[in-house]
Amino acid sequence: MMVLVITDNRVKDRDAYLPLAKAFAADGANDKGCHEMNVYVDPEVENRVVFVSKWDAKEDFLAHVQGESFAKHIPGMAPYYESGTDTFLELAE
Repeated sequence: MMVLVITDNRVKDRDAYLPLAKAFAADGANDKGCHEMNVYVDPEVENRVVFVSKWDAKEDFLAHVQGESFAKHIPGMAPYYESGTDTFLELAE
């Protein structure tokens, strides 16, 4: 079963945050069970940055949150982070 995770974040200083977010997504895409991870911006909402990732299972995403790429990148991203939500969608079969 494929799981799509949409992480919808609000950030301060999007221009400073984006290079960090892209580096995080590049590393995160190599985590177990991840097929891809991309970063999107909302042209209508300046402080909105959205990560869209595809995983083999929700458990793989949850392991990623506890893993090395998260630990490596999140401390640098944290000063810009205001809030966020994760949405989990399963591929209809």
